[in-house]
Amino acid sequence: MSNPLSRRAVLGTAAAISALGSAHAANTIRVYESGDSGGGTVTLRMVKRPAPVAGPGQVVMKVHATGLNARDRSLLRGVRIYGGAGKDLARIPFDDNAGVVLSVGAGVTRVKPGDHVICTHFPLWTDGAWDDATMSKIDFGVNVDGFCAEQAVVPADGLVKIPDSLSFEQASTLPNAGLTAWNAVVVEAQPRPGETVLTLGTGGVSVFCMQWAKMLGARVGITSSSDNKLARMKQLGADFTINYRTTPNWNEAALAQTGGKGLDVVFNTVGIGEMERAIKASASNGRIMLIGANSVTLSGDNAQPVGLKDFPRNMIMRRLRVQGVLVGSRKMLEDAVAAIAEKNIKPIIDKTYSFDQVIDALNYMEIGGKVGKIVIKVA
Repeated sequence: MSNPLSRRAVLGTAAAISALGSAHAANTIRVYESGDSGGGTVTLRMVKRPAPVAGPGQVVMKVHATGLNARDRSLLRGVRIYGGAGKDLARIPFDDNAGVVLSVGAGVTRVKPGDHVICTHFPLWTDGAWDDATMSKIDFGVNVDGFCAEQAVVPADGLVKIPDSLSFEQASTLPNAGLTAWNAVVVEAQPRPGETVLTLGTGGVSVFCMQWAKMLGARVGITSSSDNKLARMKQLGADFTINYRTTPNWNEAALAQTGGKGLDVVFNTVGIGEMERAIKASASNGRIMLIGANSVTLSGDNAQPVGLKDFPRNMIMRRLRVQGVLVGSRKMLEDAVAAIAEKNIKPIIDKTYSFDQVIDALNYMEIGGKVGKIVIKVA
């Protein structure tokens, strides 16, 4: 586990933040910008910027809430998980968001000022199949500014209205973790009532996977290295739990939970390092949803990458399906929001921080003690 972030290395003094907050004028906004991430050090600075103006097809959103995902931590260290490196030293981070429409640009009719909205992770993906060449041209926090700011300008086509039953803090968990899990569970894996699924870890995506799978009637297990977290997940609805620290070969425990049959679905939110065990734990005709993009797992004094020694035989003989999952479309987000309103599902928020406590939120994420989401209340 990496050490908590150095407050000095990450940001200026608290007095500077306070002075900035009291001095910013009506035509400026406060934002956090990423700094020099040389050597893997996370740096952020709070600055003033001119308030954004909506262009054609755009909307200015007053950001009420944002939050943290694993990708944000990697991006702030200058690592782009899906290839390349973060080079922009003045990028506003974070893609979680929820807020109110302040103004609309020419041609916008989908929303109006005053609407409570969230914006999809990839706003150019409105429906249909994913196309990386065109739809990743707007990727909040990567090639355009994200939502760690008092206001943000976004394409109107990416917006989804949120129901009155959700607070801004709850709604902000949906554009990334909630939507990714919806795509993995409801769109791709489609577990049926009575099937057994396992989701790895207790992060935002994993907890949403549990909630969506339970909604569909599946029997759901979850893993963690913490018995306290596992007890919490049992309270939240997990049918069984596995401590992967005390049971490193968690695939054997998963097989035991299914009477040797194997899991119908594994939601791998960790990465390639867990694929071997995911395959071994799977039942015939099982589905493995590959969501995490962490590097291979290393362990022990003479650490070696976890390989896929039995990959070909098990994949073929068990007729397994491995599916990469990438967030989701606006249509999927609309469906997820509708399901939340209908089923009264509440996103699981571990802790909420103020806008002046972004560094504290990052430090807490580094510790690895969360269950569900970390949210930052901007307004």
